[in-house]
Amino acid sequence: MASDAPGSTFDAAWLELREAADHRSRAEALVGPLDAWLLAFGRGRVLDLGAGTGSNLRWLAPRLTAPTRWTLLDRDARLLARARGSGARLLRGELAGEGILAVQDADLVTASALLDLVSAAWLARLVDSARAAGAAALFALTWDGTVEWRLRGAEETDAGDALVLDALRVHQERDKGLGPALGPRAGEAAEEAFREAGFSTRSLPSPWRLGPADRALALGLLAGWETAAREQLPRETRPVASWAARRRATLEGDDFELVVGHADLLALPPRAP
Repeated sequence: MASDAPGSTFDAAWLELREAADHRSRAEALVGPLDAWLLAFGRGRVLDLGAGTGSNLRWLAPRLTAPTRWTLLDRDARLLARARGSGARLLRGELAGEGILAVQDADLVTASALLDLVSAAWLARLVDSARAAGAAALFALTWDGTVEWRLRGAEETDAGDALVLDALRVHQERDKGLGPALGPRAGEAAEEAFREAGFSTRSLPSPWRLGPADRALALGLLAGWETAAREQLPRETRPVASWAARRRATLEGDDFELVVGHADLLALPPRAP
């Protein structure tokens, strides 16, 4: 996603680098309705898809008053190993296999920074499985296709911004292992799919707002964006490199703000679990 390293391979260092920005950006207003729903039905089995090292658990679990029992699913055993000691069940598996199957035993399906990597077909399977299980869903930090650069509080544009952003949007729709990814369309597609299945939904913005204190993260993003744009525009490597150099200079200053648009989605099922 635009808010992630290039490609679909993540490492613990990158996940650690982004965790603080993830946590402060999430839409806390969605937690109350979710918590009330869990308490009303006395359920608390939580399935975290693509859980990585457990960042989603670290943010959400302390904010829920409902008792919860977590299962963290990820394909990377090395990332899951870093979640040992969390009290969660650790399940190594693929989203299209073990992930979908595990939904049948969940009361809440959740994930962070995932939906823009998945396909429409996988999303449809997930929604069907959640409806059959009577499970709620909370998906955080789905990229909405926007990136905004600011200097001294005002929007600031560069001649290469549009070129690179268009390339990122298309690049994000490449196959990440589950078919062509939804990319920037994911948030709206997911809300529509859950609504059509009878869920009540609420979506709220959860943008990253990165400043000088987040310089390492912002520079990591820029490197990933440059790589993705080069891959998408092999005949435009020189203008992409020039753009990246100018934006690197922006990030070395002390008066920038980089806004990366995301949205969080809560979906509550049409019937009790």
